[in-house]
Amino acid sequence: MKNIKIINHPVVQHFLTIMRDKNTDQPTFKSSLDKISYILAADIYSDLAVDVKPVTTPLKKMNGSRIKDKIVLLPILRAGLGLTKGFTDLFPEAITSHIGMYRDEESLKPVQYYFRFPKIKDKKDLNVIILDPMVATGGSVIFTIEYLLNMGIKKIKVASLLAAPEGITAINKRFGKIDKKFFSITTCSLDENLNSKGYIIPGLGDAGDRMFGT
Repeated sequence: MKNIKIINHPVVQHFLTIMRDKNTDQPTFKSSLDKISYILAADIYSDLAVDVKPVTTPLKKMNGSRIKDKIVLLPILRAGLGLTKGFTDLFPEAITSHIGMYRDEESLKPVQYYFRFPKIKDKKDLNVIILDPMVATGGSVIFTIEYLLNMGIKKIKVASLLAAPEGITAINKRFGKIDKKFFSITTCSLDENLNSKGYIIPGLGDAGDRMFGT
């Protein structure tokens, strides 16, 4: 599948297995997601643009590098909030925006109810990272990407915990022609399929409910 990267890191798979277990309690589920978010963030941040900057160490002058891109994290509420810790801890300069959506239980289509984004005039070096733990039908991600493209955003990344083939196929059908320098999807597992209710199989249940204990 185009523009998708799967992280097969053993630590990620260890904690993902804990999260999949139906007997895992809410605090353990949340802490496992936090740990995965650091590795996911490090991987996604690995190809950010940098500027060469001079720095003086206690011993001599040298050239170092500083991240050039302006980073905006865009968690899809509410489950997307669970991925923010690793991204913000590793790069505190990242701005956190929010988009709120829920999935209509009958049509399985996303319904937007909230959007908050920073007022940034120069979007040239803006890199928006959509945080969505469960890419199932792909509807929420597609809606969000289209919203961002209409705003003039050029660089978009999607970070997820699990994805279904149906969702990835739908996303690539719409955006697969975009160069991977400007669009990519990173997930920790590409699962088997979706069931009739739109849940990822084998999955881990409802990530938001298990994360917040509701």
